[in-house]
Amino acid sequence: MNQGNTSRAFTAAIVAAATMGTLGFFVREAPCSATLCGFARFAVGLMLLLPLLLWRSARGERVWAFSWQAALSGIGIGVCILFYFLAMRCTTIALAVLLVYTGPVLASIGEALLNRRMPPLRDGLLLLVSAAGLSLVCAGGDAEHSANGLGACYSLISSLGYAVYLLCNSHMPEEVGLMRRTFWQFSAGCLFAAVPMALSSAPWAGLGEACGWLLVIGACHGFVVMLLIVYAARRLSSIQYGTIAYLEPAVAVAIGFLLYGENLLPLQWVGFALVIAASLAPSLLPRR
Repeated sequence: MNQGNTSRAFTAAIVAAATMGTLGFFVREAPCSATLCGFARFAVGLMLLLPLLLWRSARGERVWAFSWQAALSGIGIGVCILFYFLAMRCTTIALAVLLVYTGPVLASIGEALLNRRMPPLRDGLLLLVSAAGLSLVCAGGDAEHSANGLGACYSLISSLGYAVYLLCNSHMPEEVGLMRRTFWQFSAGCLFAAVPMALSSAPWAGLGEACGWLLVIGACHGFVVMLLIVYAARRLSSIQYGTIAYLEPAVAVAIGFLLYGENLLPLQWVGFALVIAASLAPSLLPRR
């Protein structure tokens, strides 16, 4: 790959991670429910994706053929996004984003269980380090956005959904192409996000006032970020892309501090560093 393509791939990865880091701000400020934000994240992205899918289908690609693996991964990312948005409303941005980033560690443990073998010692140690970091982060927090209770539960469910998404993608058959996979992931995520809206007494409350916010969440944080990630991930190594991806929690924590006064205590900063280190280690350390 030439230097120009590599530079563009690095730029795409940086923009994608930084954009995702701002998601907490838009979810907090949107004058509507977190469930509506989650639905818009998939619905708007799916509508923008449809012209590209139609073009690829016209070229003979099987983008509409059902794939249960892609659909299951879509439900996983749907769980991740919806509960991440719910967590943003009732806990600190730092805790919400940190718990999501324990997903890769949980996925590693899940991979070992699926293979019916004991988890590697390294993965077990990383899980312990991540748990220790989260306990330090949860030890503090302000009264308005307590790091305990409901917000922590939402964040944990979000991380489990992310782990399911990662596991399903790692076992996706080769014949499930990128467009086919993306279509069913977006579709399944959209259907999952529609369930709590259907159960709500006023599912569309605030839609008029929040229309602009929802378009940004769906178009920028859904569709555009997806394209940037696909472009970057195909041109960078897993180590390069994985390292850049951790710009997202750094931006999220900075926004929480600058805009919402969510200052971390010294021990919480140590916990933040431990969680990021444990999540980043699998892509940096060689597996024996």
